[in-house]
Amino acid sequence: MKGMLAGVTILELGQVIAGTYGGMVLADLGAEVIKIEPPWGDAARNPRIAPVGEESSIHLQMNRGKKSMVLDLKSRAGREVFHALVARSDVVIDNFRPGVMARLGIDHESLERHNPRIITVSITGFGSTGPARDRPAFDLVVQAYSGLLDMTGPADGPPARVGVPIADISGGIFACLAVLGALVGRELHGEGRHADVSMLDSLVSMLSYDAFQHLNTGSVIGRLGTAHAHMVPWQAFEVKDGYMVVAVRDEKFWGNLCDAIGRPDLKEDPRSRDNRARVEHRDYVVGVLAEAFAQRTKAQWLEMTGRYDLPVAPVNDIGEVFTDPQVRAREMVGSYRHPGLGDVSYPASPVKLSGWTSPGGPAPMLGEHTREVLEDRLGYSQEAIGALADGGVIGVGT
Repeated sequence: MKGMLAGVTILELGQVIAGTYGGMVLADLGAEVIKIEPPWGDAARNPRIAPVGEESSIHLQMNRGKKSMVLDLKSRAGREVFHALVARSDVVIDNFRPGVMARLGIDHESLERHNPRIITVSITGFGSTGPARDRPAFDLVVQAYSGLLDMTGPADGPPARVGVPIADISGGIFACLAVLGALVGRELHGEGRHADVSMLDSLVSMLSYDAFQHLNTGSVIGRLGTAHAHMVPWQAFEVKDGYMVVAVRDEKFWGNLCDAIGRPDLKEDPRSRDNRARVEHRDYVVGVLAEAFAQRTKAQWLEMTGRYDLPVAPVNDIGEVFTDPQVRAREMVGSYRHPGLGDVSYPASPVKLSGWTSPGGPAPMLGEHTREVLEDRLGYSQEAIGALADGGVIGVGT
């Protein structure tokens, strides 16, 4: 069975991880993603950042399953090739700064003259409008700007970065949602669309109910480490051989936890009988639980999960994650063969579609598919390809 997006062609441009991540997700869903790169390659290829051999982990992970085409979009001939590709494609994703696509003459208004049904998605740090639109934006900058950094970290310590590039990832995911929504809308209404996706907007939307509460009550959520402002217990506790978390949202689970630690009296104690009381008497409840958790190991707590239906989990390091039986059972480790590195493993797509396995193809070599795209999609002759290569308009790989 083909992927959900089989037959959809997406052109990806730019140098920001958000767009690269979004393109990866769409490729995992079966789309043909053609990465349009400058002669020096996508910034994600920089082997000095997160290297594996002579390659970057960012490139090897986020560009997997794509095709690479080297094309000079600053040249008139390069734009003519791009326009011809747009006429035969469905979506263009860019993650340039605002205004770059218009200066190149390949913004939505220009491209729809070549394909009235084209869908375009621009992913930027701060969006195409507003006083910060032209500011340089990287993940840490956007995390800080969004308020997420201020909410993360220990209560008595400095703000902390979320361990993964969550601004880039969320921007990429919301860009994918924009693509999928626009594809459905085009089928229903026959028109293409332009989507303006901001990494800042994406993180602000993810502030969720804490933002809702602030907007309606004025409250501000401070840093609480692993604890939760609105629910107790909901945090990490030290055990004999590391840390476990417990996340009690429902009173059923609180009762189960009380039974597991041999303290059924806590279910009726006015300081802990319901969540509102536990939040008010946080220090008392956390103190009791800290003493109980310290008496057992991770394995013992996990064994109790089955007996008492406890919402607990070990705090795994990244090595423990990929040896965990549940992660393995979900087939969350994929692999592909790289021409220079041999077999490499990667965190696989979380989307499990019946009758479909994500292809998980390798990250492409720079310009690896330029000739293929020009020949198969546009019908260029060998002579025409040679002339473009000689003029520096394209790169055809090695």
